[in-house]
Formats: sequence, structure tokens, C-alpha cells
Amino acid sequence: MRVLLLQAVSNFPNGEAVYPLGLARLAGVLSGTHQLAGLDLNLHPDPWPPLKALLADFRPQAVCISFRNLDPLAGNHVSWLPHLKALASLVKRLSPEVALIAGGSGFSLFAGRLMQEVPEIDLGVKGEAEQVLPIILQGLPRGEVPPEVMRRADGGVIGGKFLHCADLAQLPPPSYEIFAPRDYLELNRYVAFMGLESKRGCPHSCSYCLYPLLQGCQVRLHPPGRVVDEMELLSQEHGLDMVHFSDAVVNQPAGHLRAICEEMLRRGLQMQWTGFFREDALNAADLELYKKAGLMAIYFSADGANQAALSLLNKGMSLEQVRRASDLAAASGLITVYHFLVNLPGENQYTVDETTRLLDEILEAHARANNPAAVVFNNLRLYPGAALTKLIFEQGLADPKQDLLYPAYYNPPPWDGLRYELSARCLQHEAAMAAGSGPGGS
Repeated sequence: MRVLLLQAVSNFPNGEAVYPLGLARLAGVLSGTHQLAGLDLNLHPDPWPPLKALLADFRPQAVCISFRNLDPLAGNHVSWLPHLKALASLVKRLSPEVALIAGGSGFSLFAGRLMQEVPEIDLGVKGEAEQVLPIILQGLPRGEVPPEVMRRADGGVIGGKFLHCADLAQLPPPSYEIFAPRDYLELNRYVAFMGLESKRGCPHSCSYCLYPLLQGCQVRLHPPGRVVDEMELLSQEHGLDMVHFSDAVVNQPAGHLRAICEEMLRRGLQMQWTGFFREDALNAADLELYKKAGLMAIYFSADGANQAALSLLNKGMSLEQVRRASDLAAASGLITVYHFLVNLPGENQYTVDETTRLLDEILEAHARANNPAAVVFNNLRLYPGAALTKLIFEQGLADPKQDLLYPAYYNPPPWDGLRYELSARCLQHEAAMAAGSGPGGS
């Protein structure tokens, strides 16, 4: 069967690119059984002419759309849904007989609603599609659809459950033939474009996070040797020198990441990498190993910058653990990026003061080490299925009638400008350091 893989628009034009790893993994599953073609709409300022040409030349029998992101977050009131609607409409207009299948994390969060909003979608997959997509394609000629797949019937949408692959070791590696990594090499200035999985699933129950919904609470590991095989392939055959681990938490379980790093060192693999780290699982010995194995940037997402926020977010860690991790990161000399949510429910002068003290401590620790830190402040994006969103609605702190399909943030007065005030504090610290008048200056 001729299968076309499409990455829907998921970032701003000329923004930092993200390689379509999900589609590459599906290509690995389908290669050798189906004839494949692909297009990442994010690589084209005007994607409609190349899509039109590809539909005419390839004549697909099935089109699989990955809708990865609902919106760009970071307080942006921009939705990618209009782009999805336009994409599905054009595909069906030019190829009316094609079976249009949608998936991806953005789709999975609002699958039923998106099937209603985009009537051109024939079938929908929630969660991980590697095992079910071959079954879908096999049954299409006979009109057979697995019961766990969303489909249209009797004027509505039926079926659908979150799917998770139990044993990642049984999955084939990604195929990079359809989406060539080299096409992305010159696009990003600050972050790695190439994602790499070492695991799926998250055992934590943070009250605002959807990783457990999307990937399940059971952590499933890729064998360390297979992970390093993929890194080696990307380095030797595709010219990459940096990847970003797309895991919810890269350093848990710690033994798994240690095994990956030890295998990299054993092979002499020169590959830089980044990932999101859990603060309370970081120690000096492991950090030294990670650094030797190519770690070049640490991303922290404590999200709570005071103890009340950490408790509300159900992070399961203390403010002291956040401080200790920041001291380790500062002393390591590695690029470090901190992410915090501010103006959460219950914000008051005490929590703001505690946040400010933590921020100053982080900035000063990095200044003493002559290793500037980047700190990102955001407001809480409201999602259905998130415990904290439910709590906010139950307590009457936000209107439960608002449509969460589109960007919706919790940011009421009087602290609705807090993220900007804290960002200004960071910039003032940076300016003072440049003038030589801040901590560690001469």
C-alpha cells in the first residue's frame, strides 16, 4: 500500500525545528511492507504547493497525519488547529478516496473533539501507533478497523482507547529515509532538533502534567545498547553531533542512563546530548559521568519555585533539593535552563518572596561559577484530564465553560504580571554581571 506520512504544522515559521521522530518510528515499522513517502510541513514556508505535487505524484492510498502540538505554549494564544483543518481539507479535496488517519500527542489529548472539528479525518489513534497502524493498513481494503481505533459510524465517532507498546525492545529502530535528518541540520541555533527516546512512560503524578496520560505510568525502557546504536547511526551516517532525549525524565531510572553513558564511553562515541532532569535524582558522581559521555545542557523542570507550588504541583520534591541541584549544575560548567510556573493558585506575597529568594540563589550560584543560567517563566496551561485544572474549576478559580482545545492559561490578578517581573530580575542580574558589578564580578 502507498502510505503518505505528514507532519502537521507545529512551530512558527523560521522557528526552532523539531524532527518528526514519531513518524520516523512509524516509518521503521512500515518499511519493507508498504511504499512510503513523507512531508514535514514545517520545512516549507508555503507547504501547500509541495503537498499538492506529492499527492499527485505519489497517489497515496492512506495518509497518516501527526498532529504533535495543539499550540506553542509559553503564553502564546496561537492554535495549530486551523493548520490541521486546512491540511485535512486539502488532502481530501485532492485525494478524496484516500483513508485519512490522524494521531500524535496533540491529537490524542482531544481525539474525540478533533474528529468532530475535522470531519475529513476517517480514523484516529490515541497514544502509541507502532503496533496498531500495520493492522489498520492491512484491514483498510476490507473496511476492517480494530476496535481500539476511533472511527465514524451512525453519524458519530466510536471506538478509541489509549494505546501503549508494552515492550519497546520489540520495536524496530526509526527509519530516517523518508525524513532525512540532514534537512534539519542548519535550521536551529540554540537547541537540538533531533529527539531520541531512551524510554516511555512516567511514574510521577504531577498535578498539571499529561505525560502519564499520553505514555502511561509504567516506565518502559529501550535497551541501552539499542539507544547507543541509534546515536551512533545518527552520528556516522547522518552527520549529527547532538541529540535531545525526549523522555519525560532522562535521569530516571538512574541506572539506565548510567548504562547508556557507559556504553557511549566504551565505544568512544563523540555525541553531545541534552535532556530534562529530575532535580532530586541528580548527584555529583552521576553528573560527572553524564558530562564525560557528552552531556552539554541540563534542562530542569521543577516548575514550582516555592514550597507551596511544589506541593500544589505534586512534584514530590523539596525546595532544598531544587537548590542542591542548581548548585551542582552551576559548578558543572554546563549550560543550564530552569523552567518555573508562576501565579499558581494560592500565590501570595509570601510565595512570591520565596520564589524571588530562590531565583536570586540560582542566579548567584551560577554567577560565582561564571556559568550564566537561563530561567524560563510560564503560566499554567489548562488541560482537561489534569488534576490541577480540575481543582481550579472545582474551586471556582476559572470558568469551566472555557474551551480548553484552544490556549487557556491560569493567570489572574494581582500577580498576572509576575512572570515578566521575574524575567526582568534575571535580565537585570545579567546586565549587572556584564558590568562587573554583580556577584562574582570584579
